[in-house]
Amino acid sequence: MDYSISTDKAKLNVEVIHDYLCHKSYWAKGRSLERVEKSIDNSLCFGLYDSNNTMLGFSRVVSDNVVIAYLMDLFILEAYQGKGLGTKLVKYIMEQPDLQVRLWFLGTADAHGLYKKFGFASLDNPDRFMFKRDERYC
Repeated sequence: MDYSISTDKAKLNVEVIHDYLCHKSYWAKGRSLERVEKSIDNSLCFGLYDSNNTMLGFSRVVSDNVVIAYLMDLFILEAYQGKGLGTKLVKYIMEQPDLQVRLWFLGTADAHGLYKKFGFASLDNPDRFMFKRDERYC
């Protein structure tokens, strides 16, 4: 399968991204279109496309480009899963010159095997990290 990956936000199919995140993902159920658009505006985004420029997958990264990067919202549309495209997308992201940072973070409930290929592991000292969740926002 021929594919390409682009950081051009103008190419992103925001409706597809919103539909997947809001209705199909376990981590962003109910996220509004407005919040998806704002998250895209404030992130480095990666679209994965076939030879007809149909979007097959998406991910975004929030980073200071020096110390930390957070990999978020990575998905491959169901019809294209199981073809190694998630691996190709993560590899492409991890190789970006501006994203050669000290610490990478991500959250996953079911893709540990994918991310372990790229050196991700459970936190060494989880008791040193804290987070705050505000249920008012998705």
